[in-house]
Amino acid sequence: MKSMPKLSHLTTFKEIVYCGSLHETSKKLAISQPTLSRIIKELEENIGSRLLERSNRGVRLTAVGEAFFQRIDAITNELRNTIYEFRGLKETGEKFLRLGMSTYPLLCYLPDALEIFNQRYPHTRIIVIEDCPEGLVAKLRNNELDLVVCNLSEGINCVDLVTQDFKCETFSLYQGNNQASDELPLDETKWVVPHSCTAGRLAMQNSSFPCAQQGNVVETDSFLATWCLVKQQGYLALLSDRIVAHYSPQLNLKKKSAEDINISACFYIIKRDEPMTSSITNDFTEILMAM
Repeated sequence: MKSMPKLSHLTTFKEIVYCGSLHETSKKLAISQPTLSRIIKELEENIGSRLLERSNRGVRLTAVGEAFFQRIDAITNELRNTIYEFRGLKETGEKFLRLGMSTYPLLCYLPDALEIFNQRYPHTRIIVIEDCPEGLVAKLRNNELDLVVCNLSEGINCVDLVTQDFKCETFSLYQGNNQASDELPLDETKWVVPHSCTAGRLAMQNSSFPCAQQGNVVETDSFLATWCLVKQQGYLALLSDRIVAHYSPQLNLKKKSAEDINISACFYIIKRDEPMTSSITNDFTEILMAM
């Protein structure tokens, strides 16, 4: 009976797939290419099938390799996280809660929720990941996150996850107080939309405003980048009314009159659909719902 593959071999195989070549993997992991080749050979002998096809362009998965990769990806992530969690419990008593959030929940709700949560769980380390909804849901499915708070686009299928209504936010166009954007019609202004604002992006794409068709809409990956474009380049920003009200002294923004724009988004708390969920995850969910 063959022994099980080593965890290190499995994680190395995943890195090769991610990097797309032995050369890039060698640089990233500081492991020689002959050693990488030996690891793959041992893994393939253990599995009994070829997993990778190699060429001058790099490596690609075989059909068996693709199926194998899909099965072990989430499993190895969960095993790694479990080991890290129990190492922390033994050495420091720490637990981990991995949160994924899009920009608006992160800015609006996280600070207050963390203050309450840290009082209940002073030895729990919070890891926060900011991403677009598609990226966050993918990380949740892959066991890289415990909890996600974001809005959902029509393309995200959460049938295997638990979703719970969180808050509904309204969005408006805002400009810098020192800008003369009021003098320009909407089809001549430049708009900026944070990438995490899926509802805003879809509304812009489906709108009849000429600016949305002429490429005058810019997407950003962060609230800071959005704010800089508004303050320094005269862009109009599609922002949450709650965020602007909360941070108005620092942002120094004013709402632009645009009666035709009425955009809102419902945010959701999303968890993996598992029989048992950790108490700290459930506690954090309850705190968020009370915000």
